[in-house]
Amino acid sequence: MADRKKVHAIVNPHAGHGKAGKKWPLILDYLKDSKFEVTWQLTKQRWHAFHIAKEYIKNGAQLLISVGGEGVMNEILNGMFAAFEELGRMPTLAMIPIGTGTDLSRTLHIPKDLRKAVDVIKHGREKIIDVGKIVFRHEGRTWVRYFINASDAGLGGSVARISNSVPKVLGGFLTFLLSSLTALLSFKRMKLSIWVDGKKIDYGLMTIVGALNGQFFGGGMHAAPMASVDDGSMEFIYVKDANFFKFVGKVLARVYQGEHLKYHKVHLHKGKELRVESEKTFLADVDGEVEKAQAITLTIVPKSIKIMV
Repeated sequence: MADRKKVHAIVNPHAGHGKAGKKWPLILDYLKDSKFEVTWQLTKQRWHAFHIAKEYIKNGAQLLISVGGEGVMNEILNGMFAAFEELGRMPTLAMIPIGTGTDLSRTLHIPKDLRKAVDVIKHGREKIIDVGKIVFRHEGRTWVRYFINASDAGLGGSVARISNSVPKVLGGFLTFLLSSLTALLSFKRMKLSIWVDGKKIDYGLMTIVGALNGQFFGGGMHAAPMASVDDGSMEFIYVKDANFFKFVGKVLARVYQGEHLKYHKVHLHKGKELRVESEKTFLADVDGEVEKAQAITLTIVPKSIKIMV
């Protein structure tokens, strides 16, 4: 059990169109009112949270709090694994969800009410959950990144790139919906090969190929209603041979209610490893952050971190 008295918060002040930065003094008061000893830092640039998390862990941190969306949480997660490889220590993670994408909090039932989110940290329990690990390959280079909620190849990378470049004044739902429609207007389906658990299962024109640990992504899309964060596997979902109009009408219009899986061009597999390859470069979305690759291999790292719920 982590020392609940000392907490180390990493805050993305720009999350939620600046809402996280504006609300942080209030959140800090809530934490102090709950008798926490708080150390905190604001992130200043991309991957800053990664380095802050590593430094906190080197100094003995046992409980890290992610304040913001899934982008900052992904950086913290990767910092945790980097520190674990060096030091063999893995702290507990907690979240106060404020951001455009806060989909993992939906799966874990973490309240968006700030005081109630602090109450989860104070009175909740540690849940041991799975994490995804991705090996990227692009132009002869390989690198690794971990994800906690969802990752996908194809359309999702284009959506993430657009949503990360526009003001978030509309909130998560409309930002991701409009970004999805904008991306679809220019997106060209790609020929991708897909393997699940070492077996080649398909090849052809794909719109999106995703791996989900949580049930939601894209600002509330209920993409994998059956997903569980602690069952040692992930839900692999892909859409093949669906044109613009079919994708909008049969997939995008239905995904918020989880009804898209009824469409015969949406394919679902459950497994421990997903490999996607293409002759061309494609974009990949990793917890809302964008990478480029020609091949990715995603594997499950079962019961690898503790998170407050």
